[in-house]
Amino acid sequence: MRKMISVIASAVLVSGLIAASTGQSKPDSARQEQQPTEDSVIVTDSEIVRGRVVEDTVIGHWTVKATKGSNEVVVGRDDWAVRDSSVFLTLSYDNEEVYSGKEIRTKDVVGNEGEYMMQWGGEIFWVSDSALYLSFGCFLPDSDDGWNMLYQILPDGASNLSVLEYEMGVDGNSYIADFMALYFNERAVGASAADLKRLYEHFCTKELAEELSALTLPIVLDDIDFRHADRTLQINNLDDLNGLPLEKYSFEVKFKPDSKDDNVTDILYMEVDGATNKISKIEAGGRKVI
Repeated sequence: MRKMISVIASAVLVSGLIAASTGQSKPDSARQEQQPTEDSVIVTDSEIVRGRVVEDTVIGHWTVKATKGSNEVVVGRDDWAVRDSSVFLTLSYDNEEVYSGKEIRTKDVVGNEGEYMMQWGGEIFWVSDSALYLSFGCFLPDSDDGWNMLYQILPDGASNLSVLEYEMGVDGNSYIADFMALYFNERAVGASAADLKRLYEHFCTKELAEELSALTLPIVLDDIDFRHADRTLQINNLDDLNGLPLEKYSFEVKFKPDSKDDNVTDILYMEVDGATNKISKIEAGGRKVI
């Protein structure tokens, strides 16, 4: 996985997802800087608290209930420490059980425990007929050094982890990172044209969404390895970062399309409208062999 020095998560609100499922779209709400979770406890406290409900809802085919609470793992320093957290997930698809009380721990999303703390986890980020996406954020205690991730779950219970390529302080970056992660993961599971159309309409301007839905403007070639492309995604800002609001923000987006040949790189040039925070332009930059 890729480690990010500074991260602010950009959340897709559950209300926006419900509206999107009816063809309406609401703007994103930026996640505020995360503080230690309310159910984190000092290590001298012997009681492990569980049961805070973060989601309990029905969206489309999915019924989701996730509770988040501290577990037995201690994270921190000698002079300041808290217990880490777990998410307990009960999930069904068309009333068929997918998970029942499945525990998702920090080690399940970053590979180990005791160093990073799960500051948030289990919130619904995006929903389609093909997959459910939960948001997770694991950070070093008392810092903004950490990971922001999407946990994709399929109706058969299979899962996939995607690390979001955020860069703090660069306007427009998070919208492209969110869009590309969801796009690659949706394509990887064969999402329907209707689900892709909903994705385009949420993240792109009306004109661009119509072009993408009509297939007159392909984003990538159909023969790429979408999982590998997601894992190798890089977003480079092309603007002069002078702190002033811009009419549009320009980015170079790179990824490796072939898991068997990392010498090959595909390039996209993308723009984000400064007024609406919608992606307004996607232009192919070609394929390069290093």
